[in-house]
Amino acid sequence: MPGNEDDEDYTKEMCEYINEEISRDHPIFFYKAEMKLAQASMGLAIAEGVRLQATRELLDMLDTLYQLMIDPESKLPDSQRKMLNHADDVWLDLKEKMSQGDKRAAHLLSSQAHMSMALGYLIRCRSDERFSQLIPDYLIKYLGKLSTFTYREAIGHVML
Repeated sequence: MPGNEDDEDYTKEMCEYINEEISRDHPIFFYKAEMKLAQASMGLAIAEGVRLQATRELLDMLDTLYQLMIDPESKLPDSQRKMLNHADDVWLDLKEKMSQGDKRAAHLLSSQAHMSMALGYLIRCRSDERFSQLIPDYLIKYLGKLSTFTYREAIGHVML
């Protein structure tokens, strides 16, 4: 409001990627929120105690990709990259899995949905010249592949 003693603009937030205050409704903030939700859902999947090593590896990959814009040297190990490169999108029946009440699968599907939304926001950010050079193709490629791989893991259709 005019005359506010500190004149702080509450509609803006500091963006650490470009070290600039930008509107809170910028897609970069939605990307970050969706990635946090994806990680939280992955954590809930881990809490189910099923296929712990595989689920923790998914969380590790997600975290590595999330750190990529802050640390461009942060890359997936070759073994994980190769694993994701074989994750082709396929149609699988969600209803059957969900009707069984599989909580791990539900949490993984939630994580996958958040990754998919994050990817959309990230792609939208590329149209902003301030972010176009900060978002590598690598991040978009492997976040998409991780999303597909997580979907397949949730349904139990894992390529070994």
